[in-house]
Amino acid sequence: MSACDCRMEPIGHFQRQNGEYVLVHRCLGCGFERFNRIAADDDFDLVLSLPTLPPRTSLAVKAQQVKVLLGEQQEQWDWVEEAS
Repeated sequence: MSACDCRMEPIGHFQRQNGEYVLVHRCLGCGFERFNRIAADDDFDLVLSLPTLPPRTSLAVKAQQVKVLLGEQQEQWDWVEEAS
């Protein structure tokens, strides 16, 4: 679960430079993403059946989320200016 208490769903996987495979889960409520290393008892064929995503870091995801948030705020300000 994420901070908003909604369910997390696996959306894909990527491989880190060190060869480690990582699952990406996204919250169905707020869109928060979490990265989870593949465990020894995970079904590797199932992991590989998920879409391959570009490698990412928590910092890159947070930067993208800030960019989206700033864009939404700019749209709100544009609307307020048009209404005035």
